[in-house]
Amino acid sequence: MSTDDDLVLQPKGPADAPGGAIVRAAVVVVAAGSSTRMQRSADGVRKPQMLLEGVPILERTCAVFDAIPDVHEIILVAHPDDVATYEQWTLEKPALDKVRAIVPGGKQRADSVRAGVFWCGFDVQVIAVHDAARPLVRPETVQQALRTAQREGAALVAVPVTDTLKEADIPKEAGVRAVRTVDRRKLWSAQTPQVFDAMALRELVKDAAEEGFTPTDDSALWERAHGPVPLVRGESTNLKITTPTDLEIAAAILRMRAQGEAEANS
Repeated sequence: MSTDDDLVLQPKGPADAPGGAIVRAAVVVVAAGSSTRMQRSADGVRKPQMLLEGVPILERTCAVFDAIPDVHEIILVAHPDDVATYEQWTLEKPALDKVRAIVPGGKQRADSVRAGVFWCGFDVQVIAVHDAARPLVRPETVQQALRTAQREGAALVAVPVTDTLKEADIPKEAGVRAVRTVDRRKLWSAQTPQVFDAMALRELVKDAAEEGFTPTDDSALWERAHGPVPLVRGESTNLKITTPTDLEIAAAILRMRAQGEAEANS
């Protein structure tokens, strides 16, 4: 079983990080959902508190950002019922050392993201938004996204779609039928983090609230106001844990990574 000490990744100093620690970033970690698609444990905890190889999912997610020098603060947006728990975690778990504020989430994801963005310090250059349920994102992917956003204003971590996609007709009494094959060459599956110039993101979430625009994807804000979003290629292992099966797959990925690291160091 893993322990808290296993999660304290050794941060690279500015001289060791690729290109140096050149970005000052805040990360809004969204953990405010009700976990309706995940079967709750016997004690009723929500998904961010569920154990992944002996460690809470949220703790693993925060550990990734804690080890990245470019990340100067984490704003944790939590389900209102979990705020007190996470406040205690900041005193007990080193992976949460960078958490500067714990903010209650809203009714929709867009409300939660907006609440987190407005708690970010005004000294940061970029703000990343990340799903708490994606604890397997690679630090090097995060760093590339941060630096792309610093250079170009925005960055979206995504992977090319590899499955054959079908468009279906409107459901009828006889059932649903595939009517055509969709060209997947231009299709990417969005992940997180999604990163933006800090000042621009503050304006985007404010304008969206005033106009009643509530996207489920943060890059849609940038697309709507500024156009195309630069893509940073992610990995299929950066899955979002949504169902009990996802939790099992994530555990298997962690075991494979641990085995690979052990073999590399032997």
